[in-house]
Amino acid sequence: MKDTRVTAEHGNMDGGAAEWPAGKVGYVVLLGRPNTGKSTFLNTALEYHLAPVSPKPQTTRRRLLGVFSTRDSQMLFLDTPGVHEVGDALNHAMMESVRRALGDADVVLCLADPTRKPGAEDELAAAAAAQSGKPVLVLVNKSDIAEPAMTAAAQEWWRARLPQAALEVISAISKADVLKVLALARAHLPEGPFLYDPETITTDYERDIGAELIREAVLEALRDEVPHATAVEIEEWKESDDRVRVKAVLHVERDSQKGILIGKGGQMMKQLRQASVAKLEPMCGKRVNLELFVKVSDHWRRDKTAIRRFGYR
Repeated sequence: MKDTRVTAEHGNMDGGAAEWPAGKVGYVVLLGRPNTGKSTFLNTALEYHLAPVSPKPQTTRRRLLGVFSTRDSQMLFLDTPGVHEVGDALNHAMMESVRRALGDADVVLCLADPTRKPGAEDELAAAAAAQSGKPVLVLVNKSDIAEPAMTAAAQEWWRARLPQAALEVISAISKADVLKVLALARAHLPEGPFLYDPETITTDYERDIGAELIREAVLEALRDEVPHATAVEIEEWKESDDRVRVKAVLHVERDSQKGILIGKGGQMMKQLRQASVAKLEPMCGKRVNLELFVKVSDHWRRDKTAIRRFGYR
């Protein structure tokens, strides 16, 4: 059975033959260096774990669309990979997705992490925001953990580079903070008809989100280069009334990485399967039977064909 796109109730049309809703409608792009909290912000706004989250750089590899609807507005969030200097073909594909998202934007939310000193990646993000020609809101994130001096320094840095942008200090895990930002972003959106049914939460298929959740489990369990050298490919996704059967392949670049993923006596693979199932079942709303395999795909991050196949281009 072909899997369906994820929906959830956020705003409802009146019952019966209600007119198609309209209001403030537009694209909101989440921009920033890796690990500033873009995906956390999106997940908090949607009240749904759509985007993978981890403390490791480049957790987000593909552009994700999250739809937030109320009775009189629909915000189409584009969660982009962290802005970074390009290197291999994967890096190029990720930065191209950022460029395309900014071209679609009606408003840009530029997230900053005050717990780290601004660097080259922040300069790139600030330049991209300024050059987009779109309204920009700078969000100095992590107010729940950052020292006041860190937050003040970050505000000063970003004001110097984006003097025309509004600036807010927030915590992306705070629903109240996120709702405040949404109200500010809404003011920049044009009027028009909703682009999606109000119950839609994303246009991504469950199998694509599932691949990212499995990769999130890899990021949480392993360190160093292995998580970044891993891509997840869903080979089979079959749904029945009471369960989902999933077959996924973890692609790595070297035999040594394959050995780490499997672990002694297969223990790491068992751990990854259990962690992945724990993430997949809440999304699917039913039991998940997951088979995981590991395959060596030499230098896949340099291979444009492989990058397209894994959904990163």
